[in-house]
Order: sequence, then structure tokens, then C-alpha cells
Amino acid sequence: VKPEQTPEERRQRIVREIPAAEPPVTAITNLYSAERYGRRESGEDSPVTKTADKAWADARGNILQRFLRRRFLPWQK
Repeated sequence: VKPEQTPEERRQRIVREIPAAEPPVTAITNLYSAERYGRRESGEDSPVTKTADKAWADARGNILQRFLRRRFLPWQK
């Protein structure tokens, strides 16, 4: 990941390498862009925060699954 990449460019790279992570990674990217570049307010109980938390949990599961598969079952892709 290059520091000069936009959030969308990072999302595209992750999705290319881990297609199953597309829905949560897209949600996280959209939420990040809205929070970073928009004028939205968020808090622990906001719908944005809840959506982000769920998306991160989903993405983390996909990423962990891929890592474990590559680590312990390298002959499978």
C-alpha cells in the first residue's frame, strides 16, 4: 500500500486480492470517505459507527481466513 493511494485505490487492491471481503471493505471505504471528507457527525451509538463496526468485523474475518489458508494450506488458493 502506497501512502499516496486514495481510499478507493486501496479498496480496489484489497478487493482484487480478497474478493470475499468486497462488501465490508466497500462499506468501510465509503464510511471513511464520508467521515474524512464530509460533514457527518458520529458517536458510539450512531448508525455510521454501528455499520463501520459490523463491516470491520466482516472484513477482519475474511482477511484472517485468507491469512490462515495461505499460512497452513499454501497449496490451496
